[in-house]
Amino acid sequence: MDAGQAVELIKSRLSLREVVSRYVALKPAGRGRWKGLCPFHQEKTPSFYVDEEKGLFYCFGCKAGGDLFAFVQRAEGLDFPEALERLAEEAGVELPRRKAPERRRELLEVLALAQAYFLEHLHAHPEALAYLRKRGLTEESVARFGLGYAPPKGDGLVAFLARHGVAPEEGVRAGVLAERQGRIFDRFRHRITFPIKDAFGRVVAFTGRALGEDGPKYLNTPETPLFRKQEVLFAYPEARPALREGRAIVVEGLFDAIALHQLGFPETVAVLGSGLSEGQALLLKKAGVLEVYLAFDADEAGQKATLQSLNLELAPRFLFYAVRLPAKDPGELLLHPEGKALFQKALEEALPEVAFRFEEASRGLDLSRPEHKRKVLEALTPRMLTPEPFDPVAERLKALVVERLGLSPKSLEDYLASLRTRGRPAPPPPPPPPTPGNKTLLLELDAIALLLSAPEERFLELVDHVETQVWPPEGSFLGEFLALARKEPRRDHLRRTLSQREEGGRLFERLLLAPRGEDPRLQEKLDHTLARLREAYLQERLTKVKAALAQNPDPPTLERLLKEYQEIRAAIEAERRLYKRRPPPSGWSA
Repeated sequence: MDAGQAVELIKSRLSLREVVSRYVALKPAGRGRWKGLCPFHQEKTPSFYVDEEKGLFYCFGCKAGGDLFAFVQRAEGLDFPEALERLAEEAGVELPRRKAPERRRELLEVLALAQAYFLEHLHAHPEALAYLRKRGLTEESVARFGLGYAPPKGDGLVAFLARHGVAPEEGVRAGVLAERQGRIFDRFRHRITFPIKDAFGRVVAFTGRALGEDGPKYLNTPETPLFRKQEVLFAYPEARPALREGRAIVVEGLFDAIALHQLGFPETVAVLGSGLSEGQALLLKKAGVLEVYLAFDADEAGQKATLQSLNLELAPRFLFYAVRLPAKDPGELLLHPEGKALFQKALEEALPEVAFRFEEASRGLDLSRPEHKRKVLEALTPRMLTPEPFDPVAERLKALVVERLGLSPKSLEDYLASLRTRGRPAPPPPPPPPTPGNKTLLLELDAIALLLSAPEERFLELVDHVETQVWPPEGSFLGEFLALARKEPRRDHLRRTLSQREEGGRLFERLLLAPRGEDPRLQEKLDHTLARLREAYLQERLTKVKAALAQNPDPPTLERLLKEYQEIRAAIEAERRLYKRRPPPSGWSA
């Protein structure tokens, strides 16, 4: 079974309505249709529809649309392979795999066994439970985040894995066992264990917090084929439903993340290093996060981590705020009777990125002294020298520099311009790709929707028909669709590919409104749409000829343009006669 067959089998086994109902309260809206409040934008009146027969969803408000896989991708912040794997597991469909993924699955099984071992020993060791209670964690929090305990014995996990048929070498490969001088032993001993999970909620690594004085306070699983610490966030699976609301709180410590969840801030995640990484920022972006509150420890290292996070390549995609903690770290607030209120106040008083950058750059400096002003200017210059033509943070930072350092806007721009020209000049931003006129695009989408609504056995036949009837200009949406259809004629693949495009929303609107079942007048509707589309293409050509005539061309060019003008006008009239000969087929918007 190939991937395409797996997709179809998954769709046949899973109900789109039932999957969507996990996120949206749906009400009947006609035969085979349901509606509800869109999960992808804020609205008071339902504009989100699910059509079970067509296997499509569409929001008439934000224009989000697609099939089962597109919905799970949007709702869970996954890419297509991740959504495919998740839905395949739910539907009981075995995906075609290569040897590497099989090894990946074996490692997951080893880690799941290690987690079972740690959970078993947590409740058998009162000392470990007492430590967690001392930190203020409830039993519910301990269970929700899967905290466990690795006993002091050096080969307890080795023996446990062996009883389940796992060779010691596999435990080393999974990162839960270690090897030294030919001897394999438990990596985590006398430690509270924190399972680190991927976007699917599967355990891919562990962090151990020492209860004694031996070894480092925190010990991490080494990086493995499953685990790259720069690409995962602790508590991400637990936080994801709240992250879809648009806000993330990012902390340094694993205890800090659990503490804030327990205090009522379920959108909290923790980094596994010093500061946010590009991979972790991408996870937040996939989850639909717009605002990021960085609540790192209130020490110098925490402030450096905040600045490092603000300088990420993905940073301009978010609105950042720096939280001034009322304690050393968020975990301490769990033991404070007013902990929740204190942290809420810190969130409300968080510094926007611009104010934080200026405050950090000017810390300890006297802005009445010219040399200190220059230090601040030099510290902030890299962020103001942005390659983006419309960067709101850079523009606000320039305004603050002008105000606080007493510069004129022109002198600041001259200074930045001189720095730009010292090195190689930055290339101008590329012009936006040409897009067809609105009417032309809508007609192209009508034609594509008709093709995608056709019976499977007629799809390629109708693609051939369209190619012989119209000649889409280079860069057109229809031209791209026809090329994709030739390369991969599976309609679900085409719908999924087109849903990633900006124009995809309008396409799914037309697919949702198209008649159900086999339409006996499909060919007639398609020909009517193609005649109008040919006219639209001719009108675009006519506009270009008119523009060329307005340039006062030389006599030979003028004669050629006038002749072309007459020919296009005649062709337009011919197309109009063709589609006006009879009214458009009923039930079709064209």
